[in-house]
Amino acid sequence: MTAEFNPRWMRRHGMLLLLLNFLAVTAYAQEQRYITDEILVPVRSGAGGEYRIVNKGLPSGTPITLFSLSEDGVWAEVETRGGTRGWLRAQYIQAELPTKILLEQAEARYRELEADRDKLLSMLDDTQSEAYAADGELAELRERLATTDAELLEIRRISGAAIELDERNQSLARELENKRSEAELLKLENVRLKERIDSNMIIDGALAVLLGVIIAALAPRLMPKRRRSDGWS
Repeated sequence: MTAEFNPRWMRRHGMLLLLLNFLAVTAYAQEQRYITDEILVPVRSGAGGEYRIVNKGLPSGTPITLFSLSEDGVWAEVETRGGTRGWLRAQYIQAELPTKILLEQAEARYRELEADRDKLLSMLDDTQSEAYAADGELAELRERLATTDAELLEIRRISGAAIELDERNQSLARELENKRSEAELLKLENVRLKERIDSNMIIDGALAVLLGVIIAALAPRLMPKRRRSDGWS
């Protein structure tokens, strides 16, 4: 039994399929990103350093929506949750939460675990004083305490690595800015040298023309005059 072609069904469900495709493309085009934990990142009105600054600097961990990248991939069009939309350098955004935020979360979890451990130790002391319930509860509390201590050690290790990585990122960011400043100074110096060379070439040309004019004016005067022949021997 073959299915019959139903134009009304195709029109109705075709529009639904188009709407679903549009929503899928929109969701893909607008991706969640975060500002890195290196420096405050300014947002500009266009894809370039010459455009007006619309936000002086987004702090580390600021969630943003990524819309598109410039043709050279250097600039990214983003929008904050507060509605600020513009362009910033793509190198300062990342898909994961920055190290600073992860470190803060780890420290918060560490404090929670410390509170739980203190509570467990208090409960353990109370349980030890109660001989009638000591056997089962002591074993359970010791097991929970051992698990908590292991998790605390792991968080300490991760926190130490995160701090080291954060310091390295900060150092690399400062080095990058220094190199960029040196490059800008070299470009400015090259422009000045070129202008000086061009100016010297113009002066040399003018001096050469002036010297030619002087030589042309003095040459007839410097040449020896011939004596006239008056016919006397």
